[in-house]
Amino acid sequence: MQQLSYANYQIVSNLITKVASSLAIASFIMHPAMASTVVKEAEIYQIRNQVDINYRNRQNWSPAKIGDKIIPRDSVRTGANSRADILFNEGTLVRTGAGTTFRFPKGKRRFELTSGAALIMIRPEQGQSTIQTPQAKVVSQGTALFVQHNSESNASLIGVLTESPAGLVKVTGANGEVTLQLQAGQFVSIVQGVVGLVEHFVLPMFYETAELSAGLGQSPEEMEALIAKESPEVQATIRAIQQEAIEPLKNQMAWLRGFCQLDVETQNLSPLLQLLGIGVADAKVNLEITETIRLFLD
Repeated sequence: MQQLSYANYQIVSNLITKVASSLAIASFIMHPAMASTVVKEAEIYQIRNQVDINYRNRQNWSPAKIGDKIIPRDSVRTGANSRADILFNEGTLVRTGAGTTFRFPKGKRRFELTSGAALIMIRPEQGQSTIQTPQAKVVSQGTALFVQHNSESNASLIGVLTESPAGLVKVTGANGEVTLQLQAGQFVSIVQGVVGLVEHFVLPMFYETAELSAGLGQSPEEMEALIAKESPEVQATIRAIQQEAIEPLKNQMAWLRGFCQLDVETQNLSPLLQLLGIGVADAKVNLEITETIRLFLD
């Protein structure tokens, strides 16, 4: 009887193991976003003016060329009035503005920006991504966002362009004490370790004037013309991001039409847009809310 009980125990134990394994596999298949894809390498996709690469934390920087490959621990930096677009193996597209230093450490979906600004487009269902600046840690589940860090003032700014079904973007200060959640059209600043309030910016104006957002918020005809110039891989990323950008843009446009008059001074654009290397001085965007409140994004 004792041997029979032990045999039954072995059968039941094996059965439980197989069932558990099957459930784990089924869970993985049903929820692909739970498994983060590994960022193994990236390619310098586009270059404008001065762009350099530092390989494996060496002392010297080398001029970058379109098609150059980078791997974890390599860094890319841009000079004044310069830009670099970086395409990663799993489809993430990073567009860096002027005066930016960007790298990705070894491991699953981690990026670092130590100076300058970048617009980062992460395809949906790729899993969790972590973006770090000297002042902030950003956790995203696949979305488009812009990240900026000013080394002189030791200040970081994070803004979100799209809504991911997997959840809101989480931003934590460098000391880890405060965590905020951002949705599309919101940004937060962290200065000298102090996390500011969640604020709003104007998505239509951002798309209209921010060069790095090309292909996301223009008219359908303009977007198609811009996307047609890109490689199939980049087209796939932009189209995936577009799907998550449409609804927030429509919602904000409806709000603006219903409650505001958008007064755009074309000779002066918002300083918020300069965070992406636009470089326009004395910018101003006025939102006039019916006879009562005027908000200035400046």
